[in-house]
Amino acid sequence: MEESANSSGSSDLEKEEVLDRMLTRLALTDDPKLETVLPKILPYSISSLSSGSPAIRKKVMEILTHLNKRVKHQKSIRLPVMELWKEYVEVGAALIVRNFCMIYIEMAFDRLTAEEKADMAPMLIANISKFPSQHQDILLRIVMKVIGECHKCQIDESIASKYKLGSDDDRGLFVEFCLLTVLYQPTSPSSGGEGTSPGLSVAQTNQVTGKLPLKGDELLSRKLGILNVIEALNLDPQLIYPLYLAATADSQELVIKRGEELLKKLASRVNLEDPKLINKLFLLLTGTVAGGSTPPESRINPVNPTFRLRLLSIFCRSITAANTFPLTLQCIFNCIFGSDSTSKLKQSGMEFTVWVFKHAVFDQLKLMGPVILSGITKFVDAHAASGSETSFWEMKSFAFQAVGLLAHRMPELFREKGEMAVRLFDALKAEDQSLRLTIQDALNALSLAYKGAPASILKDLEMLILQNSQAVQSEARFCAMRWATSLFDLQHCPSRFICMLGASDEKLDVRELALEGLHLTKDYDQDSNSESDLKYPKLNDMLNYTCSQHPKVLGSPDTREGSLLFPAKTYVAMIRFLLKLFNADYHRTLLTGDTSEFCSSFNTMFLLLEHALVYEGSVELHAIATKGLVTIGSRFPQIIASRYAGRMTWLRQFLGHISAETRECASRLMGIACSELSSSETSALISDLCSHLKGTELRRFESFHGEICALGYVVAQCRTGRPDSESLTLAAVAMEALGHIGLRGPLPLLFCDSNTAGVLTTLNERLSKLLCRDEVKAVQKIVISLGHVSYKETSLSLLNLALDLIFVLCRSKVEDVLFAAGEALSFIWGGVPITADKILKSDYISLSSSSNYLTGDVPLFSSTIDMNSMDIDDEDTRILVRDNICKKLFDGLLYSSRKEERCAGTIWLLSLTMYCGHHPKIQELLPEIQEAFSYLLGDTNELTQDLASQGMSIVYEIGNSAMKRDLVNALVGTLAGTSKRKKAIKLTEDSEVFQEGTSSQSPSGGKLSTYKELCNMANEMGQPDLIYKFMDLANYQASLNSKRGAAFGFSKIAKQAGEVLQPFVRSLVPRLVRYQYDPDKNVQDAMGHIWKFLVADPKKAVDEHFDDIVDDLLIQSGSRLWRSREASCLALADIIQGRRFSQVNICVPSCSDLLLHWTLCHTLFLGHPRR
Repeated sequence: MEESANSSGSSDLEKEEVLDRMLTRLALTDDPKLETVLPKILPYSISSLSSGSPAIRKKVMEILTHLNKRVKHQKSIRLPVMELWKEYVEVGAALIVRNFCMIYIEMAFDRLTAEEKADMAPMLIANISKFPSQHQDILLRIVMKVIGECHKCQIDESIASKYKLGSDDDRGLFVEFCLLTVLYQPTSPSSGGEGTSPGLSVAQTNQVTGKLPLKGDELLSRKLGILNVIEALNLDPQLIYPLYLAATADSQELVIKRGEELLKKLASRVNLEDPKLINKLFLLLTGTVAGGSTPPESRINPVNPTFRLRLLSIFCRSITAANTFPLTLQCIFNCIFGSDSTSKLKQSGMEFTVWVFKHAVFDQLKLMGPVILSGITKFVDAHAASGSETSFWEMKSFAFQAVGLLAHRMPELFREKGEMAVRLFDALKAEDQSLRLTIQDALNALSLAYKGAPASILKDLEMLILQNSQAVQSEARFCAMRWATSLFDLQHCPSRFICMLGASDEKLDVRELALEGLHLTKDYDQDSNSESDLKYPKLNDMLNYTCSQHPKVLGSPDTREGSLLFPAKTYVAMIRFLLKLFNADYHRTLLTGDTSEFCSSFNTMFLLLEHALVYEGSVELHAIATKGLVTIGSRFPQIIASRYAGRMTWLRQFLGHISAETRECASRLMGIACSELSSSETSALISDLCSHLKGTELRRFESFHGEICALGYVVAQCRTGRPDSESLTLAAVAMEALGHIGLRGPLPLLFCDSNTAGVLTTLNERLSKLLCRDEVKAVQKIVISLGHVSYKETSLSLLNLALDLIFVLCRSKVEDVLFAAGEALSFIWGGVPITADKILKSDYISLSSSSNYLTGDVPLFSSTIDMNSMDIDDEDTRILVRDNICKKLFDGLLYSSRKEERCAGTIWLLSLTMYCGHHPKIQELLPEIQEAFSYLLGDTNELTQDLASQGMSIVYEIGNSAMKRDLVNALVGTLAGTSKRKKAIKLTEDSEVFQEGTSSQSPSGGKLSTYKELCNMANEMGQPDLIYKFMDLANYQASLNSKRGAAFGFSKIAKQAGEVLQPFVRSLVPRLVRYQYDPDKNVQDAMGHIWKFLVADPKKAVDEHFDDIVDDLLIQSGSRLWRSREASCLALADIIQGRRFSQVNICVPSCSDLLLHWTLCHTLFLGHPRR
């Protein structure tokens, strides 16, 4: 130990002597030569401070003091930077040594050239995270200063490569200090910021500035240099994103521009769902929360308003930001209610609130929702100050959106109180027009929140909705109607009454919503299936509530002079809805057998309908009111008869009404009511009606029409009467009256000039002329009446006369007339699913009116044929009549060369199949019917195709299992192109071979469509054999038509056939894929129908049958038919998109095949350039 101490003592003495010599040498060295001796003296002197000897330290301090005096003011004297840095980073260096090295390194860097600074600066931040924190700040400030001086314009790649930030800690420290520097803004004492910048704490400000604050160009240069260096380093986007954001909110235009440029490059690579990044951004926006344990000098201030706006726009794109509780809540309240908040910040804060309510998870939302709602309510109630800017209205808009979203996400916040509903309805009436749409959306969402609310709340809401349904503002009325339809179910009488009031609103959207609430729109009227599932309120309850709202309903309308109790459209909707309730209650009573409560409502219903028939009512209202009385009469004729038997005079007022429907309903009512009259009273009524018809005075058409119509119904009740009229419309009504009589039994013979003859024999010539007229509705009535007259006719000659009159229409192009003729043929055939009572004592119009031939599925009328309803002697006559009908259809019309005759035959065969499908003769004819429909699938007339496919569907439904199997096979064969036509059409010279518009013109300019025209064309060209080419094209067109028709038939059968079709899927899928790309749009649509019904998952089906599909497409790409080639190429191009080569390679196994296919495609393009 003693030797060691002696050795240490001698070493200190030696060191002291060396330092003394250095001091002497330093003193003797002139200033110009001082720079050469410093690399040896300065590092050695500083390293000697690690010695514990006071003498050595004293000597070192003498050297450093001497040196400082000489170099402090002589900037030209350079200091040994590299030697000092090596001393600093030496392992085991004492802290005092490092401290003094740091002092002189900082001094030395100021004396370097720009190139030397740029070259050495990266060295200072390598492994910077391992240095003491005080030294980190000094080194980073040195580097920032160098960056500002050397890289403000750009950074050389060689220099950028030297910035080696090996560890995450090094990168984090460097980027964080860069961010602090970019955030730094010089502050003046008058700003009240106590020397701190927005986004920084006092401590952070000191870190950036050191001893002197940064100002002007120096600060600008540093920020621009930082942005250039950070870009060159290519760091993690999550790390540098806040830095670029800070640059875009800077006060210097150049920094903002550069920041925007870099941010655009980075935006697509940033993950805004990174919690670490979002927390960092929240800290920038809100700063350090007040009241915590953080020391005052470490509390971070929020960034400036411009930066906060930028951050809020980012938060509105991040789900994580919406779920970062409690930072999300602090952000919202700081922006909306902060003392330093601006109007734009408040607006953006509201927008972020909407985002939070939309995307926050429920666990987070239930913590924030009530707190935020209390603040938002203040904005909902706030009123704009005079001259307030547009942002105020935008803030309110976001506030209403937030309420709507919160109501959707957390309905329990609103369900126990109705205050928010009142507040929003009041706002809807008071706020500016620009806000009303937003308030409407909020109200619509809020209505669902009140579902399941307490009864007392719902009662208050009923009154609120009723009040607003009559508001001046249309938006309030619309929302009231929306609440009435969405908040309450169909059985709620007050809400349905509100819908009735809304049916007469001046705004179309309010009216439509009201009718939807009453289920009176066209969609509901056409959907009979959904109607049976609806739960309506009881008729008695609805009438009682209506009377409570308008007691005058219970008053008796003695005359028609009074005023309407409700607006006409409201009254119409009310009656239509009440009739739905009537039918629902009627079917309910059939199940229960209890009619007491139901019938007790009839008197009120009668009073309401009679009030609607005052003169002030509209034509539509009178029609629906009388129809309502007929509807009740169809179910309870005795009640109607007993009420109106003594009021025939009142009913006769409506026989001259301008509405034909009203006149007919009044006539029906008179027919029902006369059953309660005595024979003498009935006879007097008939005589009175006839006397008016025979009068010579000039009278209105409507009066004639109504009286003839009434006479028909009254006589039908008594089985007597005779028509007489000149006008077509009156003649049609007269025939309709005869038809009504004929429904009860054969018409009696007429006595004329001592001879007797049947009615049809007498009227045959006139009816033939009438049926050739253009008035469609009148012709329809006459045709249907022929069926009614023949319904119970027993004379074969008269039945054949009726058939001849109907068959005259076989070339008619008016679809409605053909459908009416089909209905008439069904009545003549027998077994229709309708009774005379149904026709005469209800609102029945016709069989065809209840059949949706073209726009939906044709309903099959189930019928239990009562053969006893006809006389036994009549059966032989009917057999002959049915044979005549079959002969006309199967031997004439269905296979005619004229397309209009084929169309007529198709409609009539479809009518017979649909209305009389369960008749034994129809069942016997099903194979022939199937063959006919299969043949007609290829017709050139689209209507014929569609109806034939409908017929196939019905045949499938009523046929046995063998029939169903044959039908499926036939349809599959048609689609696959393997089936052949069993029956050919004999061509005449005017037979149409091509559809009009599908062929070209002859050289003379004429059209080419008929067989005669094609033959002439072939002869003119000197090539008679060309006609065979033309017919080949025509046959191909027919095959396309067959496929299209089969497709529609197949799609309907697919609904019923189920698993029967599964064996055919593999063979059909490739063809269906190709046909969906056919150039003919009609073929595409038809095949799309099959695809929809046959394939549940299209993508899966294509994947499973990919090989078969591609094989078919490749084969058809070389077809001689251009349609097949084009469809195959289009399908092939589409089907291989997005697939891997390994999938396609299965179908193209070799390069030679691939080359062959490529050559084929190239040839196709050359051969058909337009395609």
